[in-house]
Amino acid sequence: MAKYSCHTAPETLEWIEAIADFIQPFHFLINVHVVNFFKDRLWEAVDEDWIQCLSDEPVENLLLIPSGVVQDHWPASLKDFVLTLKSLVYPREQADLKKVFPNFHTTELNSVLAQGMNFKKKHEVEVLSAIVSSVASAVRADAVIDVGAGQGYLAQVLAFEYQHSVVAIDASSHHGKVTNARAERIKKHYMAKMRKFGLHIFLLDQETRD
Repeated sequence: MAKYSCHTAPETLEWIEAIADFIQPFHFLINVHVVNFFKDRLWEAVDEDWIQCLSDEPVENLLLIPSGVVQDHWPASLKDFVLTLKSLVYPREQADLKKVFPNFHTTELNSVLAQGMNFKKKHEVEVLSAIVSSVASAVRADAVIDVGAGQGYLAQVLAFEYQHSVVAIDASSHHGKVTNARAERIKKHYMAKMRKFGLHIFLLDQETRD
């Protein structure tokens, strides 16, 4: 039986907090660039018994670690680490989103909104934007805040396709510049589309009334 579940909001929060507590001691590895991992020899900070044990382990056994498989001769601390990690993994079965969100439906992104996305990213943004829009509409949110927005793919789909008010936040100033430039291109496309169908008159009237 699984130790954690997402059946309720408190249970989901408990799971998230357990994951955060688990990874806390390993932030020095998680947040480092791969180049620094080798340059600064950060593997030396890992338990010496673990390194010795895993260095002698057959490759086929190492490949089983992500599945939570441990070996009897491993140090107890290593086995506990792998098994705890396994207990914290979110289920990978595909969820029935229409069951969770009765009004859920995805919208295929047009070529303008999908610019810069590969097939995988496009699919992810289509699904996630539909979920966020469904939740935001259900709770009547005034705005959606996208923290860690990257190049703004999700934020722009929510704004232009689903007409939500969105605030996109990212630590990288470069991402901000890319997002703004991309948003201007998308805005021009939608403005041209609205003018084609005479929607600019409605917009001007709205601005006048405001």
